[in-house]
Amino acid sequence: MRSKVLVTLFGITLTLVVFLPSEHRLGDVYKLIYFHVPISIVTISTILLFPLFHARFASRVMALSVTTTVYALVHLILSAVFMYAAWSGVIFSEPKFVFSSVLLIFALSHTLLCFVDRKLAKYYSFLSLIVVPYFYMQATLASFQLHPRGVEMPAILYLPYLFSAPMIVLLYVEISERLKAR
Repeated sequence: MRSKVLVTLFGITLTLVVFLPSEHRLGDVYKLIYFHVPISIVTISTILLFPLFHARFASRVMALSVTTTVYALVHLILSAVFMYAAWSGVIFSEPKFVFSSVLLIFALSHTLLCFVDRKLAKYYSFLSLIVVPYFYMQATLASFQLHPRGVEMPAILYLPYLFSAPMIVLLYVEISERLKAR
C-alpha cells in the first residue's frame, strides 16, 4: 500500500516538475529543489530527533540512524549539484555547504556509534540539540553567503512541494522499516 502511495506521489511530483518553466540562470536544474528542500528538512529534523529515537524507538534506532545518514549524504550531493550548476564549481567554504557536511558527519558518527555501543550513541545523540542549531545559525548569519537567503517565486511553483514533501517523509519511513526488518 505504502509503495503505491510513494509511486503515485513521485509520479505527480515528476509530472508537475516537468511542466514547470525553466529558471533563467539554472535552467531545469533548479527543479531539484522539490527534492532537495524536503530532504534537507527531514535530515535536520531527524538528527534533532535522535534523542527521542533512542527513548521511544530503541529497537529501530539503528535503522533510523542509517536512513538519516543516507538522507544527509543525498542532501550534501544535491547541494554540490546546485553549486556546480549555479557557480560552475563546488565551494567547500560556503556556509550552507559546511552545514550540510556537519549534518553528514554527525549522522555518520551516530550511525557508527550505534554499531559500536548504542548507549554511547544515545548520549552522543543529545549533542545534536547543540550542534545542529549552532551550525545552522552560523551558516545563516555568515556574512559570506552564496546560498540564497530567501527565494521569491510565484505561488504556483510551490505546488510540487505538496506532493514531494510527503513523498520524502514516507520514503524515509519506508527505508528505515526495510532496514529494521533486516
